[in-house]
Amino acid sequence: MFVFPRVRFKDDFMIGAPPGAKGASTRTGWMNEDTWPEFLDHLIQHTQCTPDRPMLLILDNLKAHISLKAVEKAKSNRIVMLTLPPHTSHRMQPLDVTAYGPFKTLYNRALDGWMRSNPGKTVSIYQIAGLVNEAFLSAVKPRNITSGFKSTGIFPYNRDIFPEEAFAPSMVSDRPNPELQPASTGPSTSDDPDGPLPADEPTAADANPSTPRGPHGCASPADSDVPSRPGYVSPREILPLPKCPPRAQTKRKRVKTAILTDTPEKQAIEKTNEERQKKLAGKKQNSKEKGKLKKKAPKRKIIDSSSEESDVPVPLDDESPEDERSDPGNTDLNVGDFVLVNFATKHRSLRYVGMVKKVEDDEILTQFLRRIQGNRKQWERPTFAIKENDVAHVPKGDVVKKLPQPNRPGGTTRREQLFTFPCNLQGWNVE
Repeated sequence: MFVFPRVRFKDDFMIGAPPGAKGASTRTGWMNEDTWPEFLDHLIQHTQCTPDRPMLLILDNLKAHISLKAVEKAKSNRIVMLTLPPHTSHRMQPLDVTAYGPFKTLYNRALDGWMRSNPGKTVSIYQIAGLVNEAFLSAVKPRNITSGFKSTGIFPYNRDIFPEEAFAPSMVSDRPNPELQPASTGPSTSDDPDGPLPADEPTAADANPSTPRGPHGCASPADSDVPSRPGYVSPREILPLPKCPPRAQTKRKRVKTAILTDTPEKQAIEKTNEERQKKLAGKKQNSKEKGKLKKKAPKRKIIDSSSEESDVPVPLDDESPEDERSDPGNTDLNVGDFVLVNFATKHRSLRYVGMVKKVEDDEILTQFLRRIQGNRKQWERPTFAIKENDVAHVPKGDVVKKLPQPNRPGGTTRREQLFTFPCNLQGWNVE
């Protein structure tokens, strides 16, 4: 099954795919709770599993695999879903052990061949399925598949498939299980931050006083095979392996291997799903209540303070912009001020931003600006440029508002002609 990182799936994505393959798409390209049931339908179709012919499906603990919808579908079709212990898929998952290695090698080879045959071109999403087909048929063979189940000890079942040295890397993080430790009746005298080590049965090495011992007084598997001789010192006594500190408490849920289709596990998944649905319902209810409060709040039209440095909006009266006019006695206009001028047409009123060039008795000489469109926040911080040869005398009665002094980006000759106003002009029909 192919999962493409696209919002909408196209059939063209599957050109040249292996026969019988299925395609889907998600926003991230990863399996999610919606596409996982689709894969189960695809699996049921090809394996023909029934309640009389059950199937074991071994998978990791991905969150999408543990959805209630998927578990119900698997249980109704008699699919036993068994999850692996955390951090063990590299040794216990057959695909990781025997299939993915040859597949990646052959896929890279097919990719190199395509690029040599198509010099100067880039591989797109439409070539992926065809390249996978070349590698898939050569890598995922019955021999590799059966070898994967055998080398992981799944079938034929072999609980001793992993040697002792395979567990050696976990020695530094090996901690005693607190649930199996007896209750302490007195203060602990151990210097180990994880507490005293669990007591084991005495071995032949423990009975031999000449056997080299580790920092805890226990015979090491590596040292127990060394013949005892006078003056022998184990390397572990000179430089003992470090031990991990106690685990920090986190809110992340600890997962473990489980049969998801068993009744207790299914009930736990149902309970988790109900809690999540309640939480989502609560969030939606809170969003609706906030939306109602916003609708009830009176709308107030704002324009920023005339101060050049201030970003605090000052509310206007409840008049609409269409009725907003400057005071007849407002003569506080000087050369270099910026104003919003009203032009009444037959059908509507338009506003233009102008720069005062000259002040006379009843009118002003104005250099008009044109609005620069295209920026996402064009009304929150509108930007204008000088409109050449657009100068006119305007009666003072047509001045709607005196605008705050704009900011000038500067830097180049073109940017020096731009003016960004620290005010919101949305709803004023500014041209």
